[in-house]
Amino acid sequence: MNPVETHLQDGIFTITLSRPKQFNALNWNMLNGLNEAVQLIEGNSEVRCVVIEGKGDNFMAGGDIVYFHDMIDAEADEKRKIFSELISNVHQLVERLANLPVPVIAKVRGAAAGFGMSLVTDCDLAIGTRNSFYTSAYNLLGTSPDGGSTFHLPRSVGMKKAMEIVLLTKRYSADEALEIGLINQVVDDEDLDATVEKAANQIAKTARLAVSNAKRLIRQSFQNDLNKQLKLEQELFINCAVSGDFAEGVRAFVEKRPAKFD
Repeated sequence: MNPVETHLQDGIFTITLSRPKQFNALNWNMLNGLNEAVQLIEGNSEVRCVVIEGKGDNFMAGGDIVYFHDMIDAEADEKRKIFSELISNVHQLVERLANLPVPVIAKVRGAAAGFGMSLVTDCDLAIGTRNSFYTSAYNLLGTSPDGGSTFHLPRSVGMKKAMEIVLLTKRYSADEALEIGLINQVVDDEDLDATVEKAANQIAKTARLAVSNAKRLIRQSFQNDLNKQLKLEQELFINCAVSGDFAEGVRAFVEKRPAKFD
């Protein structure tokens, strides 16, 4: 079975983590499949929005513990080499998701643990069911976090709450995750598909350049001072203003009709 399945329809590119019997735990094959899936999106102008979901009852329950167990008796130098390569590939994925010119939505059922929770924080939006839950869990295995969570968590929930999530290894319910800003919306399980589809379609129908620029602006705002951010806003607004999308948006507004963006 392919550990990562992909599907493109109506501008929405769906990535499905497909190891349901293992709670979609991350192994090398899944990691390679995720990077290959993102590669399909890069430069594909048909894609307007990305949705990442898990097959079955869980989003992702972290890394594959069976694989880790097979490694524990290896020599330190061998483990250092293997895990260095593994984490480098994980972080390549994190950076590629951040740099995609389209928004990425996490569609969460069940467990989002370890790297699964990190992956939720890596996405631009996250919608979870009422039975979804979120936990860092890294220190329970004796490791510090990876997967971009130490970058995205403080920016999503604040420094003190990020420390709590990582250090106390608390399991957060969907409602708690919503309250602290870890996810955007909580829905009943039977409503998840329709809710995510509605959000993705709403994004897919808007101007691709405008959405891409908005994502870039918000993500870069944490690295820029006010002056740099204002200059970037000016640059990207002008890029939009000279595009056909802007002309269509203005005409549609004046003519009181929905815009039809390319």
